Amino acid sequence: MVWRVGVGGTWVVPGSASQLLRDGSSRLLRPDEQVFEAMLAGWRDQQLARSLAPGTIGPRLAMVRRFQVFTNDYPWA
Repeated sequence: MVWRVGVGGTWVVPGSASQLLRDGSSRLLRPDEQVFEAMLAGWRDQQLARSLAPGTIGPRLAMVRRFQVFTNDYPWA
């Protein structure tokens, strides 16, 4: 697991919500797209934590993205 220092010197843990989402002081430019990509990034991190190969993870992510384009909607709608 790789931790890094984020905005304001806080630690950023992979899979955690961005500081911009937590403090509520900033509005997202394209919230649906950004939340969808954050969901996929969290899912990718979870699969990496299970030691799955990038060759397994990549096609899964691509399938979910293709399905989102096909339905023209997001999973929470």
